[in-house]
Amino acid sequence: MGLLSRVSGYYGPMIAIVLGMILVVRSARLRRKLPPGPRALPLIGNLLDLPRSHEWLTYVEWGRKFNSDIVHFEFAGTTTIILNSYEAINDLLEKRSNIYSSRPKWTMLNEVIGWGWILITMPYGKSWNTRRKLVHQEFNPKQSERYEPQTVKAVRNLLVDLLREPDNFCHLFRHMAGSIILSITYGITIKPAEIGDPAIDTAERALEGFEAAAVLGSFLVDYLPILKYVPPWFPGASFKLKGREWGKDADRMLNEPFDIVKEQIVNGSNRPCFVSYCLDRKNSKDVDETVVRESAGAMYLAGTDTTVCALHIFILAMVCYPEAQRLAQEELDRVVGPDRLPDLKDRDDLPYITAILYETMRWQPVDPLGLAHLVTEEDEYRGYRIPKNSVVIGNVWAVFRDAEIYGRDTDKFIPGRFLTADGQINPDIPEPTMFWGTGRRICPGRHFAMISMYAAVAGMLYSFNIRKVRDKFGNEIVPSQEFTSSLQSRPVPFPCEIKPRSEHHEKLIRTAAVLMNDVDV
Repeated sequence: MGLLSRVSGYYGPMIAIVLGMILVVRSARLRRKLPPGPRALPLIGNLLDLPRSHEWLTYVEWGRKFNSDIVHFEFAGTTTIILNSYEAINDLLEKRSNIYSSRPKWTMLNEVIGWGWILITMPYGKSWNTRRKLVHQEFNPKQSERYEPQTVKAVRNLLVDLLREPDNFCHLFRHMAGSIILSITYGITIKPAEIGDPAIDTAERALEGFEAAAVLGSFLVDYLPILKYVPPWFPGASFKLKGREWGKDADRMLNEPFDIVKEQIVNGSNRPCFVSYCLDRKNSKDVDETVVRESAGAMYLAGTDTTVCALHIFILAMVCYPEAQRLAQEELDRVVGPDRLPDLKDRDDLPYITAILYETMRWQPVDPLGLAHLVTEEDEYRGYRIPKNSVVIGNVWAVFRDAEIYGRDTDKFIPGRFLTADGQINPDIPEPTMFWGTGRRICPGRHFAMISMYAAVAGMLYSFNIRKVRDKFGNEIVPSQEFTSSLQSRPVPFPCEIKPRSEHHEKLIRTAAVLMNDVDV
């Protein structure tokens, strides 16, 4: 009997016990290496610790409590890592984007409702890369310029619509954004705002379902995918009924406008647009029609909400911070003059308007937590273990409130924080680009979206005074500055007054709209 056999025979049980203890200790050590976070309970994990609303605020509090900009929690067998600082987000989601660029499964969103085709929630891989490349080719900074006439036309019409029904500004913002995205994506001209358009209504209903399901964990089926097989009539399966209805609108968004363009191309009546450009070159570029259809649908969704929310936040900021509005109007009057509306060519000469746009994005990011990422390999960061298939969330709200980056009073709206002493954009203050996402998942259409937001902000500030309203006793009604808690955080409804700065400004608005609508774009 050899030595190994004798050792195994005499000491086998003891070796097994020792190895077992080593494995237990090693497992515990691995657990201890996870970032700090609230203590998880058996079976339910951190279920009792999870915030019911405004999660970004709770995650900041956890960071303070555990003295760490990286925290984690456990639920239903899933580890979620929260990154509360620019450094952590940049180090992982940017510098290690090769393994931090995928998405969670989102069973409710992608499988029950049927959003699995959309770019922003698609897992990282070949299908995602093909679609993103197509969108980026059409909406890089240079290519975005060819869509500027549609943007200017939509903004001119927005200004006229605000003369007619200023209290309905949110609806008008949605109509403007929808007009732009449908025109540049599908070449479709929608009906005027006072009439309404079914394409805008479809997008609004589809977005309702998307936002409800895109917050990971909003539906238990995200953590227990087997529930997707439960029949709709089963108690507690109302999510199946919701998914069925939301799915109908998602399907309409994907197919109806695309099929219209295809028919127009056949009969020669189509306008130049993203879809026609892509279909014209699909043979030489080997781009599948399905890829074009799904890429266009993703643009339709993304282009109809982020801009709307950002402009809503801008209106609130102007109501609450009239000094910023005054300085912006002084710059516009000086640069643009009294005889025309601002145009996109004025942009480089209007640094304060750019600063207002940056501050709108920073002060209250539309997506405070962005969309969740998924790490596809085991990783380690600062001695902490990041398990494979962990959900990773970048707390954009926390970064934008960091005084070390953005200076004093980050809870206040101060456009000047982005300017140098002589009033130019300060290159040492980071642009709030995390507003558009991070790493390889950053929005490929952000350059064009910035053009749209800039045009709307400059046009409204030049043309209107945006003020608090007064109650029946003559007292100003001060908005609460509260925001909703959802995938996209909006101001709670607030009253305001939007009036032309003068009769001359009103005349300019009406004349510019007539002239622009005479141009076929």
